[in-house]
Amino acid sequence: MSSTVALSPVTTGTTTAPTAPQAARKRPYLHQVDLVRTTTFALVIFMHVLTSTTAEYSSMGTNSTSLLLHATRNIFFALTGFVLMYQYLDRPDFSTTSFWRRRMKLVIVPYLVWSVLYWVITGMWLNGRFGDIPTSLGELGKNLLWGTSAYHLYFLLVMLQAYLLFPLLRKLIIRTRGHHGVVLAVSAALQVTVLCLISYWHPPAGLATELWNHLYATFIPYQLLIVIGAIAAAHRERVSELLRGRGALVACAFLGSAAFAIGAYVHRVLVGGAPVWSANSAFELTLLPFLVAAVIAVYALGLHWATYRRQHQPVFSKFVSYASNRSFPVFLVHVMVLTFLLRPQTDAGEKWFVAALPQPFATITVYLLTLAISLMVVEVLRRLPGALYLTGRPRLPLRPTI
Repeated sequence: MSSTVALSPVTTGTTTAPTAPQAARKRPYLHQVDLVRTTTFALVIFMHVLTSTTAEYSSMGTNSTSLLLHATRNIFFALTGFVLMYQYLDRPDFSTTSFWRRRMKLVIVPYLVWSVLYWVITGMWLNGRFGDIPTSLGELGKNLLWGTSAYHLYFLLVMLQAYLLFPLLRKLIIRTRGHHGVVLAVSAALQVTVLCLISYWHPPAGLATELWNHLYATFIPYQLLIVIGAIAAAHRERVSELLRGRGALVACAFLGSAAFAIGAYVHRVLVGGAPVWSANSAFELTLLPFLVAAVIAVYALGLHWATYRRQHQPVFSKFVSYASNRSFPVFLVHVMVLTFLLRPQTDAGEKWFVAALPQPFATITVYLLTLAISLMVVEVLRRLPGALYLTGRPRLPLRPTI
């Protein structure tokens, strides 16, 4: 396994042995990152399956669950800030152009490829519009602009923005050493302001409205989590000391903030008359404490596991490493797999799996099938020429290894 911290999307894999000067610059591998990444992506896929196999627009149970699962995107953006800052903060040879050239191409090319694939297959072909493709390229252009060829691709746009802005964030963290509490406070105040505006302000018609309606595809609603991750990396040892031995406190904060977020949601619906489903549910101000608590809890769990993984969980450790290495391409593929799994319908127009199996077995079955088939597809894609740009990961040898 590589000795560098796993960054997204290109992390561990088959690499050549580093030279002595390169090895001297590398930092210890943080195994907790693998568990955090695996857990996060597994929950992202579960949320997509859950909302696709249940009454998303009318079920308070589904929306209460998905409300909490919105934390997954925020956990990953915090993780992105953390691992980037951990690897690059104190590197004297850091170069902005080199960083962009190395990192951004491995997100932007998969983004373009999969945006076109989703648009052609799920947007045009499955909707009987395949013949309209030559005259609908403007639609594709808009999808590329906002990450809307599939409902999960906006995530890659935000990643690109995080990579684009990282050199500025790194410079900020370096120049404000000794004052990171102030940076965090300013970021938190900005976050609260943005969330309030999303919930209560409507911009005038025009370009501002379109941008505002696609704010979820920008870094702005997630900047606090990226900053939290970056500052945590700058104080990694101190953060580890604060978390160790405080599992009960972290669990109480996690459960308490979850109960508060769900209680506020139920109150909005039952007392305030709000709709059961809302497009802006991920940006409710009352969810923010849980988002922060979830980031802390998942990292604390990963930290605890990393301490004992070799002594007690060697098999699980190999599985986590395997899953983490494939999490990004599985994320790219899984919506396509889920779409085809749920395409068979009954004569009444219901999704076959949902009609044939009682809940929760329908959701569980579709979830397991989505994961299994996505992994099989990824194993094939990782071995094709150009796999690096198709999956954001280095090409693997033809013989599969775990």
